[in-house]
Amino acid sequence: MSNLGTLVRIIVAGSEGKAASMAWVDEAEKSGFGGMSRHALFELDCEYRALLHRAMIPRHWNALVAYYGLDAREKDQAIMELIPVIATHAHHHFKVHAVFTWAKPKLAGRDGKRSTVGVLRPELYDLVTWDDGKGTPDRTMRYWRKGIHGTLNEMRAEAENAAISLLVDQGLLEKEAA
Repeated sequence: MSNLGTLVRIIVAGSEGKAASMAWVDEAEKSGFGGMSRHALFELDCEYRALLHRAMIPRHWNALVAYYGLDAREKDQAIMELIPVIATHAHHHFKVHAVFTWAKPKLAGRDGKRSTVGVLRPELYDLVTWDDGKGTPDRTMRYWRKGIHGTLNEMRAEAENAAISLLVDQGLLEKEAA
């Protein structure tokens, strides 16, 4: 498993019993984890998760949890803490929608073909509902959304690099070849 895959497994630790969390542990089992039991790996991941939470700057931790997290309350809290750190010309209502849709992207097959857990109501993905009633041009709203999502993607990438570097420095992950 790649370092990013391991990082995501660590972020979702604590969501044991949920299908996505189990899939990450199952993926780790395929590559083997040094003879550790599934429960021991889970406990180790929880310890690494606590280390990351303590050591990372809040916006990095929140970006990882908002993007990869499975626990709805924790994910929503992380999203709410990201909203004030995003600099944009967009009004607050728009910014809230943009951050939520970045963290909870629209999934194909929402109409009963796929789980609706962690997915927003369909109308919340409609850009028109993000306006504050002042008739902001569609082109402007698309520009704002692209900028906010770009900022969040950069923040997430910085957070992934910081978390992996921290885990490598602690000897918990091996440095990947370039």
